[in-house]
Amino acid sequence: MASNQEIHWFVARTRSRQEKKIRQIVEEMGIEVYLPVREEMRQWHDRRKKVEVVLIPSIIFIRTDKTTALSLPNDKGLPIRYAINTTLPRHEIMTVPHREMENFIKFLSNNEEEFHVENDLIYLPGTKVRITNGPMAGIEGELVRVDNKKKVIVRLTGIIACSLEIPMSRLERIKE
Repeated sequence: MASNQEIHWFVARTRSRQEKKIRQIVEEMGIEVYLPVREEMRQWHDRRKKVEVVLIPSIIFIRTDKTTALSLPNDKGLPIRYAINTTLPRHEIMTVPHREMENFIKFLSNNEEEFHVENDLIYLPGTKVRITNGPMAGIEGELVRVDNKKKVIVRLTGIIACSLEIPMSRLERIKE
């Protein structure tokens, strides 16, 4: 059983369109928080503006210990609810392993680069792989075949899966 003082990434649900406000409040409390966003150029009939778009509606990730995490909605009145991991026997609050969260953040921070697929598949679907070079170096995932293309999947357990087309020359097989 994990101690209440261990630091984890907790998955918190917010009200619709409240993610940025919750992020600001949590940051002002001095707690690490991650909100997956990207900048997009939006066009109105009289102007263009760069805006921050939330990638996973109503979800933010909060990195703290369990006691502090539970105090946010209970004692501080923050309007969040924690996602529950229903795969565990006791249905505990969902946490994301630190390494997976680092991979997810790295993946999203480098999503502007386009990757092209090579046609020489040497691994079978389901093979665990690691990206060896480029801005995504070190990220681990699972190789799959979708519409005759090769993709690497970077998974956040129980939350989201991100797919990325990447050349096979940038991959190495992870031996299990």
